[in-house]
Amino acid sequence: MTGSKDFDLYRPSEEHDMLRESVRALAEAKIVPFAAAVDEEGRFPQEALDALVANDLHAVHVPETYGGAGADALATVIVIEEVAR
Repeated sequence: MTGSKDFDLYRPSEEHDMLRESVRALAEAKIVPFAAAVDEEGRFPQEALDALVANDLHAVHVPETYGGAGADALATVIVIEEVAR
């Protein structure tokens, strides 16, 4: 059997790992405190949008030419996963 190095191609980059850590910290600090109220009241999560906009994470999938971050698909999914978490 071969070692885990055979799967390095499928491992997220260091940049992706750092993105996950920063989005997770942002979500825990700025989104989680309002999540229950958003669910209970069935309202738009304005606090989440405000936090994402303030940190330039609201349009990661949009090309830089159009005002987004120009992130790749994996970075986009990481942001979505951490906010949904």
